Amino acid sequence: MSRGMLSAQLLSVLQHFMSETAARLVLRGTLESLRVSADTMSAAELPRVINALEPATRHFVDPARRPDLAAKLKAVVANAAVSSSPGVRETSAPAASGVASTEARPTTYLVRTEADASHARLSARAMCEALGGRGYECQKVATAVSELARNQISYAGGGTIQLIPVQSPRRLLRVRAEDQGRGIPELERVLSGTYRSKTGMGLGLLGVKRLADKFEVNTGISGTQVEFEVWL
Repeated sequence: MSRGMLSAQLLSVLQHFMSETAARLVLRGTLESLRVSADTMSAAELPRVINALEPATRHFVDPARRPDLAAKLKAVVANAAVSSSPGVRETSAPAASGVASTEARPTTYLVRTEADASHARLSARAMCEALGGRGYECQKVATAVSELARNQISYAGGGTIQLIPVQSPRRLLRVRAEDQGRGIPELERVLSGTYRSKTGMGLGLLGVKRLADKFEVNTGISGTQVEFEVWL
């Protein structure tokens, strides 16, 4: 079996059921938890990797599609067993580096539930890492996305989070969060840190401002739009 071929096959299956960023994150996290190398994984290790992958994907895959995902993952095991049998000629496949070295692309996430917020947070961290961000930078991104997503759920009934990777002229991750809520009262006081509400609304927004290298917000009766950047 060619170097990294099994990891590439697993990643290809996962990408049919979730975003590319989420697929990389789930696969890498699963392999790390099992202490299995993406580059040297063998057919003998595949069954336990599959067993660990299925629960790890539950937050990312619609329940109706999980049986199909399970079947496709098991097919990878069956194909690997055939390929490793005597007399079977191997074919080459692109190597998976780290898990995969695919280019990050702009992605938008719908946020309605806590599971959606967790998905957006994990995907933001994974995209930051894919861009070459360091641990602290990626933690800032993940924390800010989490704060925005939870504000959307709590005060606007949900919204969208868009992750936009930028390579030049400066490498950075831009995040746009939009909702159709009733807006944020006394925005200037919120961002200055002098506003205190009974619900705590706005405290997360101030935290996002402090974490960001560039920050903008527009709010009104038709909704709120927040855009921030973390430079990498």
